[in-house]
Amino acid sequence: MMKRCWILVLTAVSLALASCGGSSDFYLNYLYKTLELPDRVALSRDYWEANVRKTLEVRERMDWGVPEREFRHFVLPLRVSSEPLDDFRTLYADTLCARVAGLSLTAAALEINHWCLSQATFSLAEGGMASPLQTLCRGVGRCNEESVLVVAAMRAAGIPARLTYSPRWSHTDGGHSWVEVWTGDGWHFLGACEPDPRLDMSWFDCEVARSHAIFTYVSGAYHGSGHAVARTSGITKLNVMERYAPIRRSVVRVVGTDGRPVRGARGECRVYNYGAYRSLYDKKSNARGRMSFDTGYGDLVAWASQGPRFGLAPITGTETTVTLDHVVGDRFGLDFDLIPPPNHPLPRVEDPAEMAANERRNAQDDAVRESRPRGNEAVLSAFLAAHDDAPARALLASLSDRDQDFVTREVLEDAYAHIAGSFRPLRDCPRIEEEPLKPFFAELGAGLNLESREAVADWVEQNIRLVTWYNPMGVRMAPVDVWRSRQADRRSRDIFQVALCRAMGIEAEYVSPDAADPDLPKGRVEVVPAGPLSPEYEHHFTLSRIENGTAHVLPLGTPAEHKDWSDIFPLALTEGYYMLTTGLRMVDFSVLSHVEFFRVAADSTTVVPLVMRDPGDRLYVWGTADMGRFVDLTGREFFLIAVLGDRDEATRQYLQAFAALEPQLKAWGRPLLVTGPAAAELPQWTCFDDADGTMTDLLVSGSRRPSHALPLVAVCDGWNRIVYVSQGNNPSLREELDHVIAQLME
Repeated sequence: MMKRCWILVLTAVSLALASCGGSSDFYLNYLYKTLELPDRVALSRDYWEANVRKTLEVRERMDWGVPEREFRHFVLPLRVSSEPLDDFRTLYADTLCARVAGLSLTAAALEINHWCLSQATFSLAEGGMASPLQTLCRGVGRCNEESVLVVAAMRAAGIPARLTYSPRWSHTDGGHSWVEVWTGDGWHFLGACEPDPRLDMSWFDCEVARSHAIFTYVSGAYHGSGHAVARTSGITKLNVMERYAPIRRSVVRVVGTDGRPVRGARGECRVYNYGAYRSLYDKKSNARGRMSFDTGYGDLVAWASQGPRFGLAPITGTETTVTLDHVVGDRFGLDFDLIPPPNHPLPRVEDPAEMAANERRNAQDDAVRESRPRGNEAVLSAFLAAHDDAPARALLASLSDRDQDFVTREVLEDAYAHIAGSFRPLRDCPRIEEEPLKPFFAELGAGLNLESREAVADWVEQNIRLVTWYNPMGVRMAPVDVWRSRQADRRSRDIFQVALCRAMGIEAEYVSPDAADPDLPKGRVEVVPAGPLSPEYEHHFTLSRIENGTAHVLPLGTPAEHKDWSDIFPLALTEGYYMLTTGLRMVDFSVLSHVEFFRVAADSTTVVPLVMRDPGDRLYVWGTADMGRFVDLTGREFFLIAVLGDRDEATRQYLQAFAALEPQLKAWGRPLLVTGPAAAELPQWTCFDDADGTMTDLLVSGSRRPSHALPLVAVCDGWNRIVYVSQGNNPSLREELDHVIAQLME
């Protein structure tokens, strides 16, 4: 009790000091207690001092009346997610403060979001995480990068803000990130770089309510609203789901085959997404074998394990029992029918005049953004002008488009000087994994003389201290920062080892921890497909390795690659225990799933059924195509899109079918989009321009049709799902579309 009293007294003294103006040293020391290892070693004390001074200057100038707790946790910190830190705050704080001077906190938050739209907009860019300045340079970013930019801009103006995200949707693949701001009366959400006329409204305000968990990371040991999933002195992870939708506390009881509770079992709560059961929570069972999860009201899968024993069970209510009735090595299969949470649209108030004014403002922001110079062309052109030769061009070609947008002249010159004769990617490329790009060849190469991968590995083992407890966000360290500090987490140390090999002139490549060890014995896996379609990796199925009581999805392809099962199998796999997961998404967002467990033995062939369950007459998702260009017109619900030919027999056939279906199409009431030479024959439909064939390419690729033959008709929705496609001559088109529309109207 005495210890607790002293803690309360010290906390009160700290808050009193802060409220009396708080010295920059006070806040600098507080920040240093929360910094992750990469931020501690990569950035100088001068950097942190400059940012703290600017933050306190803004606090005094703007006088928003932000309480001390919100200031410390949501204004003072620079880090938002796992992005590289930069000079955004010191460069843009004055600009942003001047822009919102005299406004209320709410009006200022809305105005800053407009400024961010004038700087960047959404794009399905390559992986990795850009810093705010990098996003400004490129002018585009994914939702998480847009959110980082908006949070950084809010904090630069002294407004408490945080990135919030649903890691995995339950009703469709993927997830989403957005922003929450504190405006005096609590937290409110907004779409990043997607301004609406008010807070707490955005395109995702219906979809987010169907999540199973909504997380945010807070700098420091935070004690405020939201359920703390994890808390350390450096970071707190909150689940703020209850702000968006009803939540259910699901209790999972883990028992042995004798029915007795199992203490200390590892338990996971998993949601189906991109062809796999992805983990949302990871806990240990208590003395009564129990663990609890706060989630949405839809179905999930509970996974529990202890030693070699494990079990799975669907979570469909408040009580679930998982029996550890399987042992690693067992051959068996299970079916799961999963229903996502029901839709609970968030309340919103829309004023037509207000919405129209906001759209006009957004168009002005778009025009400002489009007029800005973007990219890194000046750096790349200057580099090629100085080195107009094959090695220089090969060096640039080895970098992704994303890296070329961000790379500095210093990084390019450092790598170019390392090239000996001809460019060799595994020896001379400065990019290794997702680490910040900084020069490292000259500095590492001058310090050592190691002649083999084994010698490099031994040196790293003996000289780079492994720090496993101080990088909760998984921020990558640049190799040169590892070199200077002589410490790193495991992933950054592995990246450094590859960089050191390359600096020594030794070819080396980073291998993901999820990748198979090439030196271990291997067996062969073949599959026998069964079901209504030819499945794609991370659309309809995934393969996972079972290790340490949990499942790790193998990196065999991505949704963007459209890898068919026949592109993957037969497959050589490291000896071990595996799980093949399949899922068929239905029109109502439910999933018909199957899991198959099997062992792979060295020098033998294992045949596994690739089960796509039969949906009967129910509609299911054939494929996916980016329908983002039509969302403003169609919304998220289903619509029909047609790409017609020019007076050919098949096109006339389609036009006759549409005429016969006119009553059903009117009753359905959904948008009908058309393009192509014969589009004028359908004057009641909405015509769009596809002169370059972009939409045809998307539909052909997304539905995995073998050719671009026209006409082509598809039924899609704003979630990019394709549930029906007809291409070329099809005498049954009328009957098929009638059946599809009837189901969609049920």
